[in-house]
Amino acid sequence: MGTDQAFVQEWFKAHACQLADKGKVQEFFDYLDELPWKTTGLDWDEIPNLFVPFGERDPQPQWVGNFSNTPLGGHKYIMIAYAPGRDGIIGDRDEVLADLDLLYSGSPGPRYFCGADVTQGRTILTVQDFAEFSDEGVTVHAPTE
Repeated sequence: MGTDQAFVQEWFKAHACQLADKGKVQEFFDYLDELPWKTTGLDWDEIPNLFVPFGERDPQPQWVGNFSNTPLGGHKYIMIAYAPGRDGIIGDRDEVLADLDLLYSGSPGPRYFCGADVTQGRTILTVQDFAEFSDEGVTVHAPTE
């Protein structure tokens, strides 16, 4: 699963976004690899975090406001990563968060995304400002430093 899926391509065409090349995606996964893991995903018991549940419905625009006081919410853009060695998507934070369930539809296991900013035409990732998508909601890294 990833950017080659028809529904992701349709979303890509309908939004002001860009492909994140494999190098940017790998930079993010290299960072994640340094963190504590359990067999099925990150060990959130060892990583400061905040859980943002979906509630009874899929993500909606008003749900996006839950991220305003998180490190991830401080970025204008988000990079959606599917897997090492695959392209990702960099899009407007609010649009990506509102459509997370669509963008990750059919992708197995934990799915991760991080903050990004564009400065002088250059995309800068902030890999430590990241989150994990699940069917129940999003777990956001909330560093205490």
